[in-house]
Amino acid sequence: MNRIYIAFSSLFLQTTLFSQYIESVTYINTTPVVTLASVANLPLEYDVETYKVVYNTVDGLGEPTIASGAFCIPISEDCSNFPMAVYEHGTSLRKVDVPSNDVQETYIGKIFAAGGFNVVLPDYIGMGDSPGLHPYCHGNSEATATIDMIRAVREAESLGMIPGMTTDNGELFLTGYSQGGHAAMATHKYIEENDMLAEFNVLASAPCSGPYEITGAMADTILAASYSKPGYIVYMLSAYQSVYGNLYNEYSDILRSPYDEIVVPYFNGNNTTLGMNSLNNQLPQIIQELVVDSVLENFLNSQADFSHPLWQAMADNDNHDWNPTRPIRMYYCTGDEQVSFQNAIAADAAFEANGIENAEAVYMGDGNHNECILPSLTDVYYWFDTLRSPCQESSLQHLKTEHLELFPNPVSDELQVMIKSPGKHELHVRDGFGRKVYYLKEISGKSSISLFDFQSGVYFVELRSKDHSVVQKIIKE
Repeated sequence: MNRIYIAFSSLFLQTTLFSQYIESVTYINTTPVVTLASVANLPLEYDVETYKVVYNTVDGLGEPTIASGAFCIPISEDCSNFPMAVYEHGTSLRKVDVPSNDVQETYIGKIFAAGGFNVVLPDYIGMGDSPGLHPYCHGNSEATATIDMIRAVREAESLGMIPGMTTDNGELFLTGYSQGGHAAMATHKYIEENDMLAEFNVLASAPCSGPYEITGAMADTILAASYSKPGYIVYMLSAYQSVYGNLYNEYSDILRSPYDEIVVPYFNGNNTTLGMNSLNNQLPQIIQELVVDSVLENFLNSQADFSHPLWQAMADNDNHDWNPTRPIRMYYCTGDEQVSFQNAIAADAAFEANGIENAEAVYMGDGNHNECILPSLTDVYYWFDTLRSPCQESSLQHLKTEHLELFPNPVSDELQVMIKSPGKHELHVRDGFGRKVYYLKEISGKSSISLFDFQSGVYFVELRSKDHSVVQKIIKE
């Protein structure tokens, strides 16, 4: 069942509000806590609703664009607010392999939500509904896509577009894995260096297995005798060309034949079918066999002064050496074959040299890249849980029960409406697209509405009086 909520000004409010960021909110599904607890083996409490959010932001060049992401919320009648957490996803090449399409990685967000966080999962620029090529490991666009999605869901909350969402308590936690580790670090760095802590109150960040030192630890990995993920190299080249525009004119300028032609459909900005494994299987694992000799020679010869434009692009996206004021833990495993654990060690050393006492690299074992996910994020969950404020008991359920009762819900035919407030009221029923499908100018007491001819889906029943407006969500089976 597809349930869609579109942003429209003051749909359920008596006052007009301006939507600067939010474009649309689409209900995806509800996941029971028992399902999530069995997967995570964590003390989880809440069923979770997941939504797709489309919002306004800027691309890698700073130009206006749209982006999408998933938003997971805990369903609770007892808590009136929850902290917000961000989970940044790992590398994906197909535009459809993103959290808003409810992929496997979305479950990480659902698990954190089941533990009592409102969870933002950006798809990133150029992924999901966002047009063009994804600027892979480009720190600024990772950060702006994240903070603008946070703004969008806060705006959606104020507009009443996510009916089950409890209030954001103002606390923010950041984490992510692999590329998501880079994105989490980039977001934290962007917030602090742009004096945005008043708007985004980061209590802690936990980047996991991310390429923070691209010019150092990550470059060493790529330039080693063999690298098992050569597609990542081309992804970075294509992304940085799209942002900085000074690396090459054609793939043949930088890649050997036939690889200069093989990579084209993977990086055309509209790839929904070709995955990273397919690309890796067609590329050599030795960089000397992939990159044109003269290009590689010029690149290596300029390592000392970063005079080559690729070194400059990589340096612009290093995020291991800065001065955070809020706590950071960088999780790593020493057997990581995709993103060297030396990235975390280098960041830890840089923070220590800068006199930062609330940053540390956290060893999670000898596992490889995929084996490190579960222990790292489990520890992140418990760490965040020690820092967050406990939920406040809810006082919001009164409005629904005090003025309006709807039953049965879900409903298949007749919806019973019980109005508990005295006097005459207006009743509006709107579908998920915001279209008015039913209206009564005067209603009081108990009434019955036939929904027999309504299509299955989500509807909103709004009761209006002179003094208040109440909205409830119903589901037509």
